[in-house]
Amino acid sequence: MDYFELQDFNKRIGLNTKLDNISKEICNIYNLGNFISNDLITIGYEDYNYILTSSQGKYCVKIFNKERNKKNLNNYLERIRIISDSDVKSPKPLKVNGNINYCLNYENNDYNICVFQYIDGKNFFELQTKANEEEIKELAKQTALINNLNFKPDFIYDSWAIINFENEYKNKRKYLSEEQKKYFDNILKKFKKIDINKLPKGFVHGDIISTNVMKDINNSLWIIDFAVSNYLPRIIDLAIIACNMCLIKDSEEKTIKNISLLLNEYNKYNNLTDYEFECFTTFYELANAMHIMCTLYISKTDGESEENNYWYNEGIVGLSYSNKIDVELFHKNT
Repeated sequence: MDYFELQDFNKRIGLNTKLDNISKEICNIYNLGNFISNDLITIGYEDYNYILTSSQGKYCVKIFNKERNKKNLNNYLERIRIISDSDVKSPKPLKVNGNINYCLNYENNDYNICVFQYIDGKNFFELQTKANEEEIKELAKQTALINNLNFKPDFIYDSWAIINFENEYKNKRKYLSEEQKKYFDNILKKFKKIDINKLPKGFVHGDIISTNVMKDINNSLWIIDFAVSNYLPRIIDLAIIACNMCLIKDSEEKTIKNISLLLNEYNKYNNLTDYEFECFTTFYELANAMHIMCTLYISKTDGESEENNYWYNEGIVGLSYSNKIDVELFHKNT
């Protein structure tokens, strides 16, 4: 990572000292032993995440973006608490003085911190692979567990979220090609026809994608980063998993098979309604459209990046498959 990229990450938290100094403070506060090293996690668009290695082992540290206001931060922390107390397979936060977070004041700068157990593995983006059949089944199970949590948190607005497509499209339409505008106009028309009130709702992760699913050294899967979770139609989680974790870029047939498996497996835990099946393809299109639109916006305003290009290409391929998704076939197989 070059100097300018590092500066961009540092701006997220207003880092005005060496990260080593912050890590040494964390080691003292959380009783983690002696500090050894840091390893910045460069994937993601929001907070500042890194791996801290101490004499007692490795830990994942999240320093929240300084742009998060108190309400936004508390909303996120509430989500972490709920997940940590559930059966969802997600890294557990460490506690200090009974709290899952700590506000560190260092050289007149406040750093809001969470420290999580370290998962010895990599996410699917780093592995440059997609979920196999057994992993898709596990994702379906974990998604059902998440959706069934009795939790209705305060709404957090996410510029990438499917539910916010209409608003984001108004602001970002100018960055699309004329062909894309026509396509997205049609998607918006279909979206407006959906009766959101008819769709079963639940606690939704909202971002179960390759950067937020980890595989450890024992091949177990872990769901991370509930930053944009909300109480929304549960079909949203399935559409997002389908557009990325199920996508096989060189095989439309395998992609369709993966999506069918995802829906049918999820249906074993939570019965999908006829209306959810009916709306699924539109939500799938929306998920892909958001990847295209948001990455185009970022590339035009902030420049290109490997992660940005990855999501743009995922969206292009995924959208090209959308007309071939036969939801009725999925429904008949349930």
